[in-house]
Amino acid sequence: MLTLRLSRAGTKKRPVYHLVAADKRARRDGRFVENLGYFIPNRDVLVLKQDRVDYWLSVGAQTTETALQVIKKARSKGNVEPLAKPKYDPPPAKPVELKKPEPKVEAAAPTEAPAEAAPEGEANGEA
Repeated sequence: MLTLRLSRAGTKKRPVYHLVAADKRARRDGRFVENLGYFIPNRDVLVLKQDRVDYWLSVGAQTTETALQVIKKARSKGNVEPLAKPKYDPPPAKPVELKKPEPKVEAAAPTEAPAEAAPEGEANGEA
C-alpha cells in the first residue's frame, strides 16, 4: 500500500520536508516511489506538484494527517516560492579575449664589421 507522507531533510534546526509517495513499510527517510514537492516551515515555502498528488490520491494512496494538512494548504494558497535570493551571487563571467599572436621578428644576419671597428689583433691586446 502506498502512502503520501513527509520525509525530513535539511540540517539540525533547519528542517526541509519532502512530500513523497512511498510504501507504507518503508522508513520515514528511506526509499520512496516519487518526490511530489517540498515544504520549508521556517521560511514558509511550499512547492507541490499538484497534478501528481491528485494522481496518487486517485489510485488509492493514503495520506498521513500532516501530509494532508500540507496538501490542503497548497491547494488553498498555491505554490509559495522562496522570496529571498541566495546569499552568494557569483560575479558575472568576464569575456575571454583571445591573444593575438605577435609577428615574429627575425634577427638580421650579422654583416661585416664596420670599417671603424678595430682589427681583431688590437681587440685582444696584441699590438
